Amino acid sequence: VDDVAAACMVLCSPKGKIPKDVSWNACKKFMGSVDKFLQDLINFDKDNTPLNCVEKVEKDYLWNENFNPDIIMGKSSAAAGLCSWVINICKYFRIYQVVAPKRAMLAEANAKLDAANTKLSGIRAKVAALQERVANLESDLMAATEDKNNAIAAAEKTQAKANLADRLVNGLSGENKRWGEAITAFGVAEAKLVGDVLVGSSFVSYAGPFNTKFREFLVNEKWLPDMIEREIPMTTGVTPLDVLSTPGMRAGWGIEGLPTDPLSIENGAIMTSAARWALMIDPQLQGIKWIKQKFGDKMQIIQLSKPNYIADVEHCIENGIPLMIENLQDDIDAVLDPVVARQTIKRGRNIVMKLGDSEVDYDPNFKLYLQTKLSNPHYKPEIAAQTTLVNFCVTEKGLEDQLLALVVEKERFDLQQQSSDLVRQLGEYTVQITKLEDNLLFRLANSQGDILEDIALIENLEETKRTATEIAEKVVQATETQTVINQTREVYRPVAARGALMYFLVDALNVLDRVYQYSMANFVYILKKGMDVTPGGSDQTKVPENKRLSDALPVDKRVEALIETTSETVFGYVASGLFERHKLIVASQLTMAVLKKQDKLQQDKFNWLLRGPRVLGVDNPLPEWIAQSNWECVQSLREVDGYDALPGDLEGSAKRWREWMELERPEEEPMPGDWKKYPDFEKLLLFRALRPDRMSNALSTFVKSVLGPFYVTSAAFDLEKSFEDSKPGTPIFIFLSPGVDVAAAVEGLGSKLGFTSENGRYAAVSLGQGQEPIAMSWLTTFHKNGGWVLLQNIHLTIDWTNGPLEKTVDKLADGAHDEFRLFLSAEPPPILERGLAISLLQNSIKLTNEPPEGMKQNLARAYKNFDEEMFEACAKQSEFKTIIFALCYFHAAILERKKFGVGNLPDAASGIGWNMNYPFNTGDLLCCGQCVNNYLENNTNVPWADLKYIIGEIMYGGHVVEDWDRRTVEKYLDHYFKEELLEGIDFFPKFPSPPSSLNHKQTMEYIAETFPTESPLAFGLHPNAEIGFKLREAESLCSSILSLQPRDGGGEEGSSVEDQAKTTLDDLVERLPDNFDLEDIRSRTDDITPYIMVAIQETERMNKLLAEMKRSLAELDLGLKGDLTMSDPMEQLMNALADGGVSEHWTKLAYPSLRSLGSWMVNLLQRVEQLQIWTSDLTTPRVVWLSGLFNPQSFLTAVMQTTARRNDWPLDKTVVLTEVTKKNVDQIEAPSREGAYVHGLTLEGCRFDEKTGVLEDSKPKEMFCPMPVMVIKAVTVDKAESRDAYQCPVYKTERRFREEVFTAQLKSKHGQIKWTLCGVCLFLDVV
Repeated sequence: VDDVAAACMVLCSPKGKIPKDVSWNACKKFMGSVDKFLQDLINFDKDNTPLNCVEKVEKDYLWNENFNPDIIMGKSSAAAGLCSWVINICKYFRIYQVVAPKRAMLAEANAKLDAANTKLSGIRAKVAALQERVANLESDLMAATEDKNNAIAAAEKTQAKANLADRLVNGLSGENKRWGEAITAFGVAEAKLVGDVLVGSSFVSYAGPFNTKFREFLVNEKWLPDMIEREIPMTTGVTPLDVLSTPGMRAGWGIEGLPTDPLSIENGAIMTSAARWALMIDPQLQGIKWIKQKFGDKMQIIQLSKPNYIADVEHCIENGIPLMIENLQDDIDAVLDPVVARQTIKRGRNIVMKLGDSEVDYDPNFKLYLQTKLSNPHYKPEIAAQTTLVNFCVTEKGLEDQLLALVVEKERFDLQQQSSDLVRQLGEYTVQITKLEDNLLFRLANSQGDILEDIALIENLEETKRTATEIAEKVVQATETQTVINQTREVYRPVAARGALMYFLVDALNVLDRVYQYSMANFVYILKKGMDVTPGGSDQTKVPENKRLSDALPVDKRVEALIETTSETVFGYVASGLFERHKLIVASQLTMAVLKKQDKLQQDKFNWLLRGPRVLGVDNPLPEWIAQSNWECVQSLREVDGYDALPGDLEGSAKRWREWMELERPEEEPMPGDWKKYPDFEKLLLFRALRPDRMSNALSTFVKSVLGPFYVTSAAFDLEKSFEDSKPGTPIFIFLSPGVDVAAAVEGLGSKLGFTSENGRYAAVSLGQGQEPIAMSWLTTFHKNGGWVLLQNIHLTIDWTNGPLEKTVDKLADGAHDEFRLFLSAEPPPILERGLAISLLQNSIKLTNEPPEGMKQNLARAYKNFDEEMFEACAKQSEFKTIIFALCYFHAAILERKKFGVGNLPDAASGIGWNMNYPFNTGDLLCCGQCVNNYLENNTNVPWADLKYIIGEIMYGGHVVEDWDRRTVEKYLDHYFKEELLEGIDFFPKFPSPPSSLNHKQTMEYIAETFPTESPLAFGLHPNAEIGFKLREAESLCSSILSLQPRDGGGEEGSSVEDQAKTTLDDLVERLPDNFDLEDIRSRTDDITPYIMVAIQETERMNKLLAEMKRSLAELDLGLKGDLTMSDPMEQLMNALADGGVSEHWTKLAYPSLRSLGSWMVNLLQRVEQLQIWTSDLTTPRVVWLSGLFNPQSFLTAVMQTTARRNDWPLDKTVVLTEVTKKNVDQIEAPSREGAYVHGLTLEGCRFDEKTGVLEDSKPKEMFCPMPVMVIKAVTVDKAESRDAYQCPVYKTERRFREEVFTAQLKSKHGQIKWTLCGVCLFLDVV
């Protein structure tokens, strides 16, 4: 501690004077003032510590190892601190001795640096002054340069503005006139906007469903005159297209694929402008083709038959995707009602649409298009109100233009290519210039600031003007070129006109039978084929070698050849799918259409020919050889120009006319007198009036003379030829006929071409009994890998056929193997059952394969099913051959008998053949043949009774439903199957049974060589049956041709359907009697006898009929005046009145009748007259006109009730019997005491000889025999036997089917067989 204190004292010696006394006492004294001591230590000048003091301390104290703070700490912490201070000061001093010189040098250097910096600062200040001066000079220079540049820029801008102003003025100079005219036009249009918009909006709202002709009628004859009368301001000559579209829009539609005919352009305008969704009536798929091309892949296309289609609808609505629902039927799924009606709901900021049970977000960009292939759909009023119906049915003129392009493309491809290019270019030019003009106006309208500074605007203006000039020049050139091209193309227009004419004929054939459906695509394909096979062209590779010409034909001859060949090709294609009964109808309609196109057909005479009207109630002066119905036709024909002298000439030249009338084939002989000079067509009217039974033959001859023999010659079924037209996507559809084996024909062709079941390339499936999955499996397999599939009897699975199969056939062409073919077979569904899908029929090649007509052909065909081997296998060959031949004759007879009339066929007018149509077939024949063999083997004698029962009651009889038809089968067998057959009988005059010694081949030759000319005698019928058949055939022929006529008549050639209906309606309303007062009738008697009850019931029925007639006629009258909307029943009644037919709604309340309207009305008034007489005093008439009752059975019941009550007989043991008197109505003075006198019955199939009182054969050409007054009386069952009487069925009309009233007993010298096979019966009403 002492040393520490001493060291401190030494170091703190002032000015280095070290005290001598450094003892502890001296130290304590030194440290006496603690604060001062501490302050001295703190402020100690360590940089100037005297050297000697430091050396003294180092020498005397620091060397001591005990002079250590750590050691001293143990004695005194204060001393330890001072020890540390001493040590550190000494160390600092030694370090400072090294640093001090350096600090000095640093100070010196800093001094020099400060001096240099001072000098530098001066220099820098001088430089800064110089730089500032330079900067000022540069600034002045830049300002001067900028002023110069601004001046230059201002000059350039001014010059540019001047240039732009010149360009703008020059550019707008051409627009000035156009805009000025436009402004003037807009000013005028603004004043007339109300009328123009009224026309346009009315057109969109109402004109869509109609054709061009009716649209023009609405606008030009209804709306515009009415607006002029009401003085509504509108543009003179305004058209809906002017209001709804621009030339640019129309050109754009054409580029998108819309046909350019007026109807299609109008449809485009309607669909573009309508606020409602469009529902396109589009059987030829022209509208849907346009829409598909317009939207491309952006559009979703669905059908309502697609499973879970609602998901697609939701997706489209949510995402704003255009949706097409194609192939709609007459109804639309109710779940789509909100979509169709555009029923949206606002939920906050969102718009939603309710679809089923869910709500879907509605995108405003969503568009819906609806399309149907139906040509005349009947939609509910709400659908018509919610949508815009648009009629895309192709017009004849529009189709003619389209076909002209096809013809020219085939004949002059270069010309058509050039024409198509020009049309497209003109459309593109129009669209382009419209866009440029619109763009210019848009830029002008939206220009901001100085217009002279909008260079893009001025450049656009110059581009518009330059392009417009170029386009104008090109348009002039194109128009001139188009005119030249069109003149050249027009040479081929007759070919296109014939094609369009034939298409519309083909398209209307479904009126004859709903299976006649043809697509536009198939028609065009066949038309092209017809052009390909026409000889005399530049390319004859597809022309048959025997028809090729060495040189090309001149254009005019080439056109004639094209017309002839294409017509024959199309007709042949269509005829191969027509039933035999329709072929002459179609050929005749084609002939008349061609003559009409050539202005060679007089419409009034044509109408008379088809309708064959009569003038009723005219006395016939020549009843011996002219029937009353013919004379009534003659009286009607005299009102036609050129025939006024006919009645007088018939009387004046009776001998010559009678000779002509009695000719077997009068169409092959000249007519009497000057009538032979009449044109062929006008001679047809004479046949219609005088010899309607030869009408079909005369018409066939006429068709042959106009078009050629091809059109009246039936081609044989040729599957191989039709196969040439087939493609993987085009099925072959064969209609089944009794006895025709479709499978054998397809298999035969398949074997020839290498498609057999053995090599796995052919499969046949007969539908029914769950075969649908198997059929679809084969179809899918062969569609992918190639092969033939035959699906038979697809009418038996109509749901599957019209569902999965239809959808498969629609897409058959997609991905099909080149060697895939689909064959279909079906029976045409009856009229009351569901039909086959239209698209299935349209997409197919249709073929009919009907059995040969004629007894000879059917007999040969039946006998061909047996062979010599079968005969040799029988122990009794002679009997077997004879019976088999008789069986074949029976089979042929019951088949061919159908041609004379089958009562339950659609539109049947006679049932003299059969009451019902039965499917007798080859299977029945073969089974019966086997039964005959078995019975002969097992019996010594021929068991005739057993054979007749097996054949007549089981095999063939199993088909027969009607009792009277069963009797016919029975009598046929009684006539042929008898012991005399084995010795030889005449099946009919001049055709004996063949000798049993002949073998099969010789018997076939016997049939071919010895079978006489066919007559009704071959079937047991009277020869008059052939006349009846011919008469009905002629009537059916004319009515069918009438049904094919278009309904939009009118104009110069005749009155419209509405006018004809209105004329008939007014006449009927005037003639209709008052209703009966039933209360008055009932009040006049207390004792209601059975006869009075019949009278009351009849008046009740008559009142219902009269009330319905008056109501429906009044309703239709309002509809024709426009006061009521036309409904389906009203339209049906209108067409019936115009055609001279009876409305279906009337016939439901009336009585069965085959009469036309005029005759039906006369008959109705006669019925009313009888009821008026009957109800006037309620006494039974002397003679009841049984035919005049709604329910004649009730009168027969009244006869039985009255007699049973009088004699106290049980009613269920009472029956009616008939006796024929020799009196007429006027000779009856009082009612019968037993039963009742009746009249009005007519006999068919024979006549009643009033002198002998028995049935006899009819006189030639006497179709019906009126019966004298008959007595109907009631007897008990045990007295009802009548051995010598023919049990004659009584029917209401000639149709017979399910119209039986009772059975009459007519005396006869012949047995039941003769009159049964003659089809003898009584009718209450004969036309």
